[in-house]
Amino acid sequence: MDNQRTVELSLENTGLIIVDMQAEGCERHGAGVKPVIENIRSLLERFRQANGRIIHIQSVRPKNHPEFTFFGKEYSLIEDTAAVAFVEGLEPLANEVVVKKYSHDCFYQTTMEEQLRKLDLRGCRDHVVVTGIGTNNCVYHTVIGFHIRNYYVHVPEDCIHASRPDGQQFALNQFRSPAYDFNVSVTRSEKIKLSPIIDKAAVNL
Repeated sequence: MDNQRTVELSLENTGLIIVDMQAEGCERHGAGVKPVIENIRSLLERFRQANGRIIHIQSVRPKNHPEFTFFGKEYSLIEDTAAVAFVEGLEPLANEVVVKKYSHDCFYQTTMEEQLRKLDLRGCRDHVVVTGIGTNNCVYHTVIGFHIRNYYVHVPEDCIHASRPDGQQFALNQFRSPAYDFNVSVTRSEKIKLSPIIDKAAVNL
């Protein structure tokens, strides 16, 4: 199984993506998300201690969003409310990137592409580790967004959560399928080994 292998990642070419770890969404996911929060927190601390690149994705909606005004969905994730606050322990630091999104897709009409350029994370070269909720919607779209942009994508299954078990299994089956598995892999957080960024200037002294 792919999640049994150690995944060695150089922080020079890797970013951590944390998807929608916000108050309202995590509340909807119930008690089952609590161990996932702890697992993400542990992985986040490892990236922070090593000065790794981190992107927090925040799902928000204005009250005039078509989800509500046209399709009749009940209000949720309203921008600038407590509902969209990051859960305790996963709040972004001042120097960490936050990308706001207005749909399940973190690339559609967002700053994601711009932030990736600023962080010098590139397709056909670099790796991303994708964590968060929900596995079969927002995490799924994030993984596929990076997949089609030719990144190596690593999904630690203990750091993602779906509100229903069948949703979790659906997404994991997709990630492991031949359509995606050439650049998408499922792993576990304890299998991820981070190599520090090499100070090339110091090496050349």
